[in-house]
Amino acid sequence: MAKYSTAKNKKHTPAVRYLRYELANSGSAGTETSHYIDLAKDLSAINRRLMRQGRCYHIRRVTVVSSNTPNQDNRISISTIPDSWVARNAWRRGFETWRTMRKESSKALGNVAGTWDDFKVYLSNDMRSGSILTPKDNGGNDVSAGEWTYSKLVTPDGTTSADLFWCHMLGDHSGSVGAWNSVGLIKSYEASRPTVQDSNSPNVPAAASDDPLVNVFDYGTGIDEVIDLMESEADAPPYDADDYPGSDGNMPKPIVVQDGTLQDGRCVLGGFSAMAGLLELETKSPLENDVYSVLVELAPGNYRGISADVI
Repeated sequence: MAKYSTAKNKKHTPAVRYLRYELANSGSAGTETSHYIDLAKDLSAINRRLMRQGRCYHIRRVTVVSSNTPNQDNRISISTIPDSWVARNAWRRGFETWRTMRKESSKALGNVAGTWDDFKVYLSNDMRSGSILTPKDNGGNDVSAGEWTYSKLVTPDGTTSADLFWCHMLGDHSGSVGAWNSVGLIKSYEASRPTVQDSNSPNVPAAASDDPLVNVFDYGTGIDEVIDLMESEADAPPYDADDYPGSDGNMPKPIVVQDGTLQDGRCVLGGFSAMAGLLELETKSPLENDVYSVLVELAPGNYRGISADVI
């Protein structure tokens, strides 16, 4: 009896991988506007199954088309959360806090979480009040979406009543103690960790080059000069000791991963990865209210037909 390889026997998981959006540029020609995409939300709606946000989604390409945009003075950029150990640990800390909060609250009553329960965050505080796009078909009809609620944390925080707030990845907190609106997870992670204690480490004595044993092999002046360099160089880290990238004081906005202009009404942007599936598109056009059609093609993979790695 013939045997078939495991690879041939693997069942392909069908998934809609193409998401088309329409975004309107500013009513003031040449003014840049921001638009946001939550890939997990849109993939869930169009594939009729929960696609969790706690993944790093891989995009194969993005195609931007416009029927009347001139070649000059237009632009589109795509930005994401920086995929660093800082950002991933900040997200995991937020997720574990959310999960523990719900687990502790369920002890007396039992688990009452919904079937489609998932930890969901905003890209930035700007996204909370920004323009979040929805996929369309070729007739301009929106996909019919279900419930997609961004997660809230609850804390008494020294007040007499509970303080509920959302979470976003990048930038400063919004609100104040006891009245938070949304908390930046990278900024919160930064505040929870010890940092470099001494920016001049090791603290080499200034007179090290004059030490008798150091000078045993000093047949000329070379060793003294090398020691002088060693005394003054590499005493501080090659990064900001206090502010993490993605916090309020160090690159608080998403980082650009693709950037281009429309030529003859078309622009094709290459592939990239988007942590949590969150994108910010910044666009401008020399025409008022100019509409761009944006087609996002995700890479195929093993997460319900989509390429998306666990954060």
